[in-house]
Amino acid sequence: MNTLRTLDALLSVKKVLKKEGTITVIEGDHGSSYFYPRSDEAMQAIKCLIDIQELLGGNSLIGREIYPLLNRAGFKNVNVSPRMVYVDSSKPDLVEGFTKNTFTAMVEGVREQALELKMIDEKKRGIKVLATFTGLQGKKARFVIPFFKGTAIK
Repeated sequence: MNTLRTLDALLSVKKVLKKEGTITVIEGDHGSSYFYPRSDEAMQAIKCLIDIQELLGGNSLIGREIYPLLNRAGFKNVNVSPRMVYVDSSKPDLVEGFTKNTFTAMVEGVREQALELKMIDEKKRGIKVLATFTGLQGKKARFVIPFFKGTAIK
């Protein structure tokens, strides 16, 4: 969702909240994801996701904008804090459910568009590297992505 649509959505929610009602907003930030061991190819694949979402009118970095958006919508007592999703091989449910089936699936979902737009080519192994990594092959691999949780009062 882009910034203006998000602001419109917040204003709509504010209209239906009772006086002193609260709102909680949680959004991610794909551009702040990182993993170990690092791979420039996988980072390029993630950048394709961010760039294509922007081309389509979205904003995969919207988590960074929660604080100013809640303020612009006129909410009071705005508080935003980062929440990290940390995944390693000791968390097989997160490896499968979040890292592989959610995050990597989103990156893989823009593959054809990224190829058409020449953001990446078949010879680049970024998506394959990311998919292999997110299977957390080996005990050293780690994946982290921040989400931002914002709370406020009408």
